[in-house]
Amino acid sequence: MTIQKGRDWGESATVPFNVVVANDETGLARVVANALQSGSVSTSVDVPRIALRTGNLLTTLGIASGSRLSSVCAGEPCRLLPCDAYEITLTAGRRTVTTVAVSTVLVGSAVNPIWWLTSGGFVGGLNVAPNSHPNDGRADALVWGAVRLRDVLAIRRRMRLGSHLPHPALEMQRGSTLRWQSSQGRRRVMIDGRNYGRADAVSVTVRPDAFTLVVTATQE
Repeated sequence: MTIQKGRDWGESATVPFNVVVANDETGLARVVANALQSGSVSTSVDVPRIALRTGNLLTTLGIASGSRLSSVCAGEPCRLLPCDAYEITLTAGRRTVTTVAVSTVLVGSAVNPIWWLTSGGFVGGLNVAPNSHPNDGRADALVWGAVRLRDVLAIRRRMRLGSHLPHPALEMQRGSTLRWQSSQGRRRVMIDGRNYGRADAVSVTVRPDAFTLVVTATQE
């Protein structure tokens, strides 16, 4: 069940013996994708429990961006945090590719951003979607309008404090399904830090409670 208003997120527990450790969000997404594709995720007991060494999801939890989890020991105190995943379909002409994301989908480049989807709100140290939550059953995407490079840099500076909205060149989309469609040719797509080439459309469907993030007491 996704997070409920007025209730704490997750539960205090100890690190389970079957915990999987992912080095980054690409690895985390791979574990989640395998579980979803195998059909093993039918109850909360079956959901993969994963500790993440580094990534945007940890930044969402207030853990310093770029910090790394050194080790995970079964039985040590932790928090078990249910998280959503996202089924992604990329379209490039007649070719389609389906994959799973757990954190970010970035369309465009650093100097020409177009569409940024984020699970917990953060892309690196940038607070892109301040109202986003990794377990609210919805996806949040920031739509960039036509902006000059100096405006992109100014917006990114404000993003560090999450104070870039409202802005006439920016729009937030939110929902259980989202879609980006290019009107000017194919654009580069990065998913959880991995380059997926170029696409002219991206479709997103939220998969609620797809995995449990294991956060140890030393990380909190």
